[in-house]
Amino acid sequence: MAITGGSDFGWLDVELNTSDLDRLELSVLSPAAIKRIPSRAINETTAWIKSRLLRELPSATGLPRKNLLGRVRQGMASANLNAIITGKVWLGIKPIDAMALKDEGAIDSGYMAGGFYFKGGFKAVTKSGHTGIFARISKARLPIRRQNVRIDSFANEVVRRLIPQAEQQLSSRTQRLIGFELERATR
Repeated sequence: MAITGGSDFGWLDVELNTSDLDRLELSVLSPAAIKRIPSRAINETTAWIKSRLLRELPSATGLPRKNLLGRVRQGMASANLNAIITGKVWLGIKPIDAMALKDEGAIDSGYMAGGFYFKGGFKAVTKSGHTGIFARISKARLPIRRQNVRIDSFANEVVRRLIPQAEQQLSSRTQRLIGFELERATR
């Protein structure tokens, strides 16, 4: 059992080696039940990681949960040829566009959105019709840069706290599912 990755990579891998479950082949479990255990344990653990991330990231970043909801995605468990079953949680740590935040308007020499202050920022509509919060790069009128909020450092901190808990969750869920399948087989 291992959890690798992190916000440096943009995802978390939850892995479970099926050789850990080889001792169950001698028991009363069918091969189908033995295959179900790790994939269910990984799917439940990745769902737990996703829910914990969505619970902790808004307080760490100061961003509303709805802005982070579509960014954290869960990949279902899949097996490779080396008998390792893996599930992924994609973190979606790219910067969030300032227009996705609550528009608070121009203040002094900048713009406020979602509690973040963008110095020298202004709201503009481009020729293509897109509205955004921009800031000038130099004193000249152009070029301008679209403003965004970086969340990778916040996500990295939350992920570091979650990895030990997630490993514990994976192990306890695997044990619970083994017990469930053994009970189911003896009925």
